[in-house]
Order: sequence, then structure tokens, then C-alpha cells
Amino acid sequence: MSNPLRLGAYILCGLVALFELGVVWLMLHPNVPPDYRAYYIDKTTTCLNQPVSGRYTLGTIVRFTPEDRDAAKLIRVCGLEGPTGDGNHAVGTSARLRFTYAEPATALTLQLAMVAIQKGGATVPQRVEIVANGTLLDTISLNAPTPQQVSLPLRAPADDKLELELRFPDAVQMGPTDPDNRLRSIKLLSAALLPA
Repeated sequence: MSNPLRLGAYILCGLVALFELGVVWLMLHPNVPPDYRAYYIDKTTTCLNQPVSGRYTLGTIVRFTPEDRDAAKLIRVCGLEGPTGDGNHAVGTSARLRFTYAEPATALTLQLAMVAIQKGGATVPQRVEIVANGTLLDTISLNAPTPQQVSLPLRAPADDKLELELRFPDAVQMGPTDPDNRLRSIKLLSAALLPA
């Protein structure tokens, strides 16, 4: 092999090696949004944020039924599947709703209707941690096979946007091979933000 050809082969191999090192560096140090990192890389959440507007009119009760599917889609960020019959099943260890409204308000009442899941014909008691804009409002217990309505007062956010997270520390596997992002806990029947 002549010297110029050999030199070209070495340069080509060096460029390929540099490219591979760059790919490995990007793989080890990905530049991704926090939601993506939490769901896919760190696996600290089972709820992958979806780009929903959250468009909502204060005082409207959104039912998570087939008839109210369009209104529910606007506020359903992640962690809810359905509708099935009278509500949406929570899947994973958390679910999120987004409410973005234009009406002025200083105080609100968050109203949720939900029921614990059934497994093998028996109700599986569930705790639900209700978090609004990063602040824990309350932890409620769902122990009955009948729906429970919860009303919680909260101060209206200054930016007219409420990020609601429901956390399910007692979520259970429905089948022996269910992964964490398929755990079940509650069925969410309705949600509303009412002016106080």
C-alpha cells in the first residue's frame, strides 16, 4: 500500500473513531427535557407529560366518560387511560391534569370524584396524594367500592394555570408481568375547579 493511501486510511479511521466517541459522549450526557429524562432515563416517574393545552372554563365539571371525551382530552396530561364506562383508569404511580383558565379568581375549590380499583372482586384500598403546582394539598384514602367525592380549597395560582398531580403510593399490579407504568390504583370519574 502506498504512503498516501495508508495516510488516507488512517485519517478515515481516526475520523470514524472521533465520530463514535462523540456518539458515546452524547449517549452518556443526553440533552433532553426534564420530563423525558424522568420517564425514560431516570425512571423516577411513570407519567410522561403530553402537550395538552389545559384549556378550561372555571366551574365546568369534566367527566371522564365517552360522552365528555373531548373536554377530558384538553386537561388530561398523563397517567390516565380510557374512558372506560364511567371514568379513566389511572395507570402507573401518578397521573396529571392541567387546568388553564381565563376567568379571574382568587380562591378555588378543587373537586374530584374517584373510586378505588377492584382486583379479584375485592376493593383494593388506595391512598391518593393530591398535589397542586408542587404543593401537597391532602392525602385521601379510598376504601369503598363506591365513588368518593373530594373537595379541597386552594388559592388561585397567579398565572391562572393549575398543574394537578395525583400520586398513588399503593398502586398494584393487576397481572404478574405488569411493569411499573401499568400499575393500577383508581378510576377518576370527574374533576372540576370551582370559584370559591
